[in-house]
Formats: sequence, C-alpha cells, structure tokens
Amino acid sequence: EAGTGSGERVFGGTSGATPMISGSAALLLQAHPRSEPLEIKARLINTAATSIQTDRFAEPGALAPITRIGGGEVRVNRAFGTNTVAWDAEDLTPSISFGYQAMNDPATYDKTIAVHNYDNKGRTYSIKTDFRYGSDAANPAVDLDAPPTITVPAHGTGTFKLRLRVNP
Repeated sequence: EAGTGSGERVFGGTSGATPMISGSAALLLQAHPRSEPLEIKARLINTAATSIQTDRFAEPGALAPITRIGGGEVRVNRAFGTNTVAWDAEDLTPSISFGYQAMNDPATYDKTIAVHNYDNKGRTYSIKTDFRYGSDAANPAVDLDAPPTITVPAHGTGTFKLRLRVNP
C-alpha cells in the first residue's frame, strides 16, 4: 500500500476474511464439484492454522486468543490436500462448540463427531483432546473425554462421542 514505507499493510477483519474465504471456497468447489457446503466448510476449518501468535506488540510467542482467530487462518493448500474432515454430527458444523453455559452445579455435555474419510482405503485415526493454553489443561474444572481411536472405511463416515465435564 502506498505511503507505508514497505508497500505492506495489515489486512484483516471481515473485510479481509470474506474475500479470502469466498475465494478459497470457490477454488475447492471447482476441484470438488459434488461436495456439499458442509464439506467445503469442514475442509477449510479443519485444515486452518490455529497456532497464530498475538500481534507484534504483545509478548513474543504468545498465542492469540481464540476470539481473535476464530477457526484459524485459512490454508487452502491443506484444504485441497486433506483426505479427512470432521464435524458435529448433530449441529452439522465443523466448529465444535458446547456454547456458553451458565452453571452452578457440575454438568456433562456430549457431542457426536462425524469423521469422513475421502481416501480409497480405510483409515484409523488417533483422537487427542487438549487445551489451547497450558493453564486451562492444568485446571481440573474442565475435562474432555474421547475414545483413543476411530476406524473409518474408505469413502465412509464414522462417529465418536466427545464428552465435556464441567465442575464450576
């Protein structure tokens, strides 16, 4: 951009994200014309980069808050190359969310996660639950549970339960 001294400028927010995601989805639809919108969205979200750092004025190496990165930064090359996508089987969204829960007593919430294998051979996937921040992982108030693996046949879909336990 003219007048910046470097020819560059930060380009973000919805003004930056909308054309990037629209263009990425159009490219994926061209490559996979039989894909449903959920599959295209899952390809984009499941392959997004989530290890995004805070801005250059914050502590070096600090992860940006999830409220700043959403599903992550699009990596359309990864979306093209993936043979696997996953989504919430009930809400039909690749953004797995338990939502906001105002609570005073312990509670357990379950989600059914669908895993689709586009590969020509069956695959066994390892499932790992973790937290974005170490301090969240160290807090015993929240616990995630999932089976250690899932096997999905070629061009098939398998499901597993993801359980969230909260003790406020």
